[in-house]
Order: sequence, then C-alpha cells, then structure tokens
Amino acid sequence: MKPLVTVGIPTFDRPELLTRALAAVAKQDYPNLEVLVADNATPGDATRHVVESYLECVPGLRYVRHLKNIGPLDNFMFLLDAAQGRYFMWLADDDEISANYVASLVDLLESDPGASSAAGHWVLMRDEQVGQLMPTSSYPQGSALVRALCFIWRSDDAFFYALHRTSVIRQASFRGYWWPNRVVVLNWAYVYLLDVVLRGRVLMAHDTSVQFINHDYTSKSYVTPDRRLMRAAFTACRRVNVHYLYWEKCVRLLSPLSILLVVAVSFLSMLREASGFAIDRVKRLA
Repeated sequence: MKPLVTVGIPTFDRPELLTRALAAVAKQDYPNLEVLVADNATPGDATRHVVESYLECVPGLRYVRHLKNIGPLDNFMFLLDAAQGRYFMWLADDDEISANYVASLVDLLESDPGASSAAGHWVLMRDEQVGQLMPTSSYPQGSALVRALCFIWRSDDAFFYALHRTSVIRQASFRGYWWPNRVVVLNWAYVYLLDVVLRGRVLMAHDTSVQFINHDYTSKSYVTPDRRLMRAAFTACRRVNVHYLYWEKCVRLLSPLSILLVVAVSFLSMLREASGFAIDRVKRLA
C-alpha cells in the first residue's frame, strides 16, 4: 500500500477558482489521497456545492467550513493539524498541479529518508493562457548549515507547495512580525520554511513535467498600506524582521560558531535586497 498523502486546500469566497484546484487533484495518478478543504467562513453555499460536485471523483475528499473567519494563517495550520497522511502538501484554491505531481514526489521522499520535502517545477501563469517555467530552488546539501546559508542568501518560498514529511513540517513555526507588520502575512513562509531546510534536504523532481502551476494574477487578500513611502518603510521593517527570525531559528538548531556565519550572510543578503530595490527605483524614475 502506498503511504497516505494529505492535500490541504484553504479557501475563502472563490468557488469558481476552487473548481480548478479540485480538478487538478482529481487527475492525480496516485491512489492513496486524503483531500481536505478548509472554508474560512465563506458566505452562502457555493463553495460547499463545488466540493460536493467532486465527492465521487476525489476519494477521501472532506469539507470543513469554519463558523467564523479565523484568518489565512490559522486556516493553513488547521489543515496541517487535521492531516492524517505521512506526507502533506498545501494547494492554494487558485492553483493547480500536474497529474504526476504527488506520485513523483512521494517516490523522491521514499527514496531519501533524510529529505524533508520534495518539490516540482514552478510554472508562473501570467494570465489564464500564458505561463513561464521559473527557476525553482532546491536544497539537496547534506549540511544543515550550508542549506540554511543558501536559503538565507536568497530566500525562496517556491517549495512551500512542495510535498513535505508531515512529521517535519509540523515542527516548523512562525510567531508573527513586530509592529507595524503584525497583521501582514507577506513573506511569512520564508521564516516557516527555514525550519524545514534546517531539518532535512529539499529535493527537486528531475522531470520538468512535474509541475506546480501558480496563477499569480488572481486577487490576493494581503494587507498592505496604500501610500508608497509608508509601504516601503513597512517592507524594510518586515525584511529586517524576517532575518531576525532566521537568526532565532538558527541559534536553536545550529552550533554557536555557525551563527556568526549565518548573521554575516544575512546582512549581505539584506544589503543585496536594499541595493536591488534602490536600482529598481532609479530605473522607474529615469
């Protein structure tokens, strides 16, 4: 028997997009799936009706509707807490995966007990028709320190929608940002995924047909200020906060001498980000 895999789909008030995600799950060529849809208190019955229309073609499909909106992060964590599978993945309600996604990534993880996660190739959809195969990071190094340094140098959350060992992803955490970013969810996955990187290798499927298809043009519910100068200040504060949280995690899981290297790479990464932002602003003003 193939190990049980849980696919968790958080959703709120986008039943027409949820259809796409469920259709992708229904096409998976993997036989042992548990599929959980967590509805964050969407008004009306449209979301429930969409899920019910897939009950026959998606074995193991379960629908939970919260009585009140618990926020996006808590909805993500609800799915992870409820998962029964040995392996777990999130799937955004506006995205999709190739039919061979789950089966290919299970094979990767089963062949490497030291791996935390296995990722497919990231396809970024610019609109309904136009997509681009994007560079997708993996962290196959044997050293936790080397993996952490590579991740911190150029933070990349593309493997958030990878397949994870449930026992590993449950050890990850994000305790929130300082003021003034307390209600912002942007970049939280960077902090969360560093735990995964520190605890094991992150592998990449060799076959480029194993794909996570990200429809990034759809509307998002992120909370950000409207004024440009304020937004820039909030972003700078958040990025410093992200790196501070990196240090906290590395202090717990790496040797004291390694922390000096982590902090040095972290500062260089922040300088690279700041210079890139400045160059971009100059180009826009030119």
